[in-house]
Amino acid sequence: MRAGAGVVAGLIALVGLGAAACGGAAPAASADPSGLATVFDSSRADTIVARVAGEVPAAKVRTLTEERRVQPDAEDTTLFTQAYGFVVGPDGRVFVPDEGSMRIFVLDSAGALVRTIGRKGAGPGEFDQFNGLRALADGRLAVLDVGNARVSFFSATGDFETSWRVPTGHFANDQLVADAAGTLRMVLPVTPPTDTDIIGRRGLVRLSADGTVGDSLVPPDLGTRQVTFVAAQGGGRTQYRAAYSPNDSWAWHPQCFFVSATGTRAQVHLGKGPRPVRIERDAPAIPVPADEIAADRERILFGMRRTDPAWSGAVDLPATKPPIESVRATRDGRIWVRVATPSEPIPPEARDEARPDRPPPARWRSPAVFEVFEADGRFVGRVTFPRRTTLMEADGDRVWALVRDEDGLPGVVRFRVTPGF
Repeated sequence: MRAGAGVVAGLIALVGLGAAACGGAAPAASADPSGLATVFDSSRADTIVARVAGEVPAAKVRTLTEERRVQPDAEDTTLFTQAYGFVVGPDGRVFVPDEGSMRIFVLDSAGALVRTIGRKGAGPGEFDQFNGLRALADGRLAVLDVGNARVSFFSATGDFETSWRVPTGHFANDQLVADAAGTLRMVLPVTPPTDTDIIGRRGLVRLSADGTVGDSLVPPDLGTRQVTFVAAQGGGRTQYRAAYSPNDSWAWHPQCFFVSATGTRAQVHLGKGPRPVRIERDAPAIPVPADEIAADRERILFGMRRTDPAWSGAVDLPATKPPIESVRATRDGRIWVRVATPSEPIPPEARDEARPDRPPPARWRSPAVFEVFEADGRFVGRVTFPRRTTLMEADGDRVWALVRDEDGLPGVVRFRVTPGF
């Protein structure tokens, strides 16, 4: 998508690699129940374009209806209290890593606690960090622990089986991906650092049982120029990105292809098989409130001056939001695209407490709204999420999300999309 005076055009890219690429010719057009049509243009030799124009009528925007919740309270010592994500197994079990206890809580498809896995430590089946989990098709669980430099495997019943060595030196969340065939890949920097990207671009590196790494897969370079700021002093460097900088966003599809997007455009490339598909989406430009721009400037200055107290670089920030915030490929093959929405002020009583040793607390928030597409580019619908709700997984009309209560405690919630797709 491109921000302009009147219209934002968005392109979402699905980059296919390998034999699992989608096949078949694109249809001429497809209408969905939300009232918008996907018009396919296959006249180009190198690309199939799927165009979706217009706004979804408010009456046709889908919502989430809660079906099941597992939510600890402030006094609960039997469940997770410091969870930041989870994964859902093929049989509906949910695996929740808890950083407070360094255990993984296993919930059955009805939400009942079945058992816990592991504990803090460096021994077999123990954890130092949670850097990614994947529930494999055969029922096993793979857990990436960069602190212990390994991926640990657990049986379908939760018993430790074995571990593989993995590279260290890059620590992040959600660094482990798996495709439908069970191939494991680790998210790592795969390009050299630059002046504006001090760790390099991240991609995927294949893992193997003997501890060696295989081929690297690099997401497409979509030409995005991020709005970033770097401070350096005494050998240390800090990089901050503007809150609404256009940013590459990508995900690894379970059928072995990249889903990638930026705030200005996205493209779909299939390494083998049919031509790439490019989804073009129109939407109004979303301005950033002046007070929110000022708050982001305060955040950046705080971060820069912690590294270099004399830092005084110019902080020019975007006045409109990138139309695409992030992309996610879910296990049913659909693409969930979080799109820009107007900011809303956070009530003063709901803001974090201001502290001199932390960045200024956020004063604005953006409601979470997703637009959903099939892997062939067809528009499925628009879904709005409740506040404090983070998408974890989706399959058909079911959505699993991490939801925080008023006290900030995490809960595992299964929703139903209403009305269904």
